Amino acid sequence: MTPKDYLDEVFKIVEEHSIRRDSVDFNAIKKDAYARLEEYTRLKNKVSIEDCYPILKIILIDLGDRHSFFMPKEQVEKWQTTSKSSDINKIITFDSKYFNQGIGYIHMKGFGSGDSISIQQYADSLQNQIKSIDNENLKGWIIDLRENKGGNCWPMLTGLGPFLGNGICGYFIDNKQKKSSWFYRDGESGIDSMIIAKVSKRPYHLINDLNPIAILTGHQTASSGEVVVTAFHNKSNARSFGEPTRGLSTGNANYTLSDGSMIFLTRSIYSDREGNVFGGKIEPDEIIKFSYQSIGQPDDPVIKKAMEWINEN
Repeated sequence: MTPKDYLDEVFKIVEEHSIRRDSVDFNAIKKDAYARLEEYTRLKNKVSIEDCYPILKIILIDLGDRHSFFMPKEQVEKWQTTSKSSDINKIITFDSKYFNQGIGYIHMKGFGSGDSISIQQYADSLQNQIKSIDNENLKGWIIDLRENKGGNCWPMLTGLGPFLGNGICGYFIDNKQKKSSWFYRDGESGIDSMIIAKVSKRPYHLINDLNPIAILTGHQTASSGEVVVTAFHNKSNARSFGEPTRGLSTGNANYTLSDGSMIFLTRSIYSDREGNVFGGKIEPDEIIKFSYQSIGQPDDPVIKKAMEWINEN
């Protein structure tokens, strides 16, 4: 395959699947990309596929969706590699505690692996954490997503399944207005009828699934973190607090290129269970200004407000 063939392969994907396919000037993007390739060829005489990587990144930036990105083959292999048990601390990017007021607290950062074993370990561990906190006297829950920068949403949705309950919790809407539902059901999560992540044992069920759930958000809550926010949006016993999310409430699909590299291309926007469409920042139900240095501290204003709401309900 020549470098030009490689760029042709990229354009075939983005022209068909990009959420911006009808609003960008592909002729101009192509002209610029092939001109860059010609310049590289003039300067180096012989151009490799790897020399196309910077051009590919510019193509994705020029789409203007702010979310698409490129992953070289070496990173793809690492992303897909089975994690060793010694890496468990890298997998478990959440922590939890039980507040004396009778409130469970789960602080979730992003999860960035595409490895099936890591995904299952994460989902299992999160459901086990929920089980360890849950009790008959619990008044409610706080799920803190303010530092959740995204990654892979499926282990997060699966792990939080006891809160979501069985059923559809949101949708991806593509550039042809086709809706694909995402769900949690009996320890499994996925799209439409396709299961993507699941727990390895019997899924946990809350003692009281009507307890109020406070969702905390901020400007670092992004991408797959915003999937989780969307999943709780318009859920009858949930309410969100904090500041608006990052604004990457768009869905990426991964496409493997001929050299083993991947394009993560934005091809959909998020919609909640009631059909409310996002695509940008997600506003919390109650705006509460905060400093990231205060997260989890006794003076954390967002946790304080969430606790007040839980105690009132």
